[in-house]
Amino acid sequence: MAIILGYGLQRVEESANAIDRADVVILHANRLTKLIVDEETGLRGFLLTRNPAFLEPMHSADLQIEPEFDTLFTLVHRPDQVARLHRLQATHKQWQEEAYREINSFPQDLPTMEQHLLQRKHDMDDLRAQMDEFLGIVVGRRAERSADNAQVSRYARVGLISVVALIAALLAWETRRIFRKLTAAYNHQIREIKRRVDESYAREQWLNTTIRSIGDAVIACDTDGNVVFMNFVAEQLTGWQEAEARGVSLHDVFPIFNEDTRAVVENPVDKVRRLGTVVGLANHTFLVSRNGTEICIDDSGAPIRDSAGKMIGVVLVFRDITDRRRSEGALMRAEKLAAAGRLAASVAHEVNNPLEGLTNLVYLARRSEELDEIRQLLVQAESELGRIAHITRQSLGFYRETATPAHFKPAKIVHEVSSFYAARAATLGVTFHVNAATDREVLGAAGELRQILSNLLANSLDACTKGASIRIETHSAVDPRNPSRAGVRITIADTGTGIAPEHLQSIFEPFFTTKTDTGTGLGLWVSRELVEKHGGSLRVRSRNTNPRCGTVFSIFLPQQPAMQTNDSFPTEKTGASEQSSLSLN
Repeated sequence: MAIILGYGLQRVEESANAIDRADVVILHANRLTKLIVDEETGLRGFLLTRNPAFLEPMHSADLQIEPEFDTLFTLVHRPDQVARLHRLQATHKQWQEEAYREINSFPQDLPTMEQHLLQRKHDMDDLRAQMDEFLGIVVGRRAERSADNAQVSRYARVGLISVVALIAALLAWETRRIFRKLTAAYNHQIREIKRRVDESYAREQWLNTTIRSIGDAVIACDTDGNVVFMNFVAEQLTGWQEAEARGVSLHDVFPIFNEDTRAVVENPVDKVRRLGTVVGLANHTFLVSRNGTEICIDDSGAPIRDSAGKMIGVVLVFRDITDRRRSEGALMRAEKLAAAGRLAASVAHEVNNPLEGLTNLVYLARRSEELDEIRQLLVQAESELGRIAHITRQSLGFYRETATPAHFKPAKIVHEVSSFYAARAATLGVTFHVNAATDREVLGAAGELRQILSNLLANSLDACTKGASIRIETHSAVDPRNPSRAGVRITIADTGTGIAPEHLQSIFEPFFTTKTDTGTGLGLWVSRELVEKHGGSLRVRSRNTNPRCGTVFSIFLPQQPAMQTNDSFPTEKTGASEQSSLSLN
């Protein structure tokens, strides 16, 4: 339509320009004709009257005729019309020359003058005929242009109307087609929405039934931490009914505390809202139900997000692990009894040698008659008794611990445990390298750290042969999982036989052991539990192929923010209480 309209407008504009130019040509041609007529009239009047006044119009016309010819030459572009103008101009000049020759000639007689006037009239008629021919052609071209303009306008209107009608038909057809597609898509979308609604409802029923029937407790909260859903197990453990708890803050429905310090534990929902990720409870956490019952639990929290990724709620899943805690406690007590047995064997072995020497010295003193010799023997016996007393004090103090956490220096515990096992290492031909110079303190139970180090050193000595070495280092460090937490790292590295790769994944499992005759399989499991109880971590690396075979255990214990300035440790028990502590630990 734009092409047709542009073509039509161009043709109309060309025709209009041609018509305008023809009108201008006709105007100037008529003016030129009038000027020539004025010349003829002036010439005739002068010849008849010889009055110079008749020459005035002729002279005025002469001045204007040449400019008119020039104007016509600029307006006319057709070669035939240009040629006619040249002939017309030549004829006019010839007429003009004859006219001025007659004006300047002497007066003639009447017959001659009439003859000349008649000749001038024939020349002027010829000039007018040429002008009429020129004007006729211009007028004819103008008429052709007008007819062409009318025809183009008519064709353009017909073409525009046809194109508009075609476009309207195409638009109507396309609109109908699009409407049908939209209708089909809308109907399909309605069916799809209905299907998805049915599927969503069925899935919701499945999920609701599943969550309400699973053995774990489930609590869902909104973004403000208020309860919106509880299953049956959660109602039993918390003591709250779902209808009562709905809209209540989770802090009131789910109060949790640390088993050891009984301090309030950060609610996992608050942690999820703060971090925006899946989180789990710290170890050794218990829940206080509505009736005051304390229940050991293990749980995790996860964010609920919409399709845009925005958090719209939090779900909390937890379970009652009280029976598991009792089982773990029984296993730990069993391991402590086993450790007590190993300690008793070590004490008996260490005390046996000085007792034999003491018996011999007493026997010799009873047989001697020399007072000086008896005194010397008694001095030696006193030395052996002091050695026995030192071994006893060291052994009894080895497993001392207090029920409440206290600040202690891990480096001091490392020196104590290393000193206790130094004699056994010397007997086996194993070299100890101890580097524990840090004064940083941690909060916890020093006796439990002694038990951990005792298990690890005993395992290292069992894995070492004569000529091997064990390096024990203690230094300040940061938590690899959280660089902002400072603490103490203890490393025990031996050059023993190492651990087989297939056993590395199982060494921290209860009852797993490769010592079929002496091991209980609980030492490393208990050690890791005690380390995690202190908020730390226990890692292992091992290689059992030459060269450079051996095992490295790494313990990280975090430093608590509240530090004591004095070196206060648990009060040591004495006498019967020491024996009781030894037998239990």
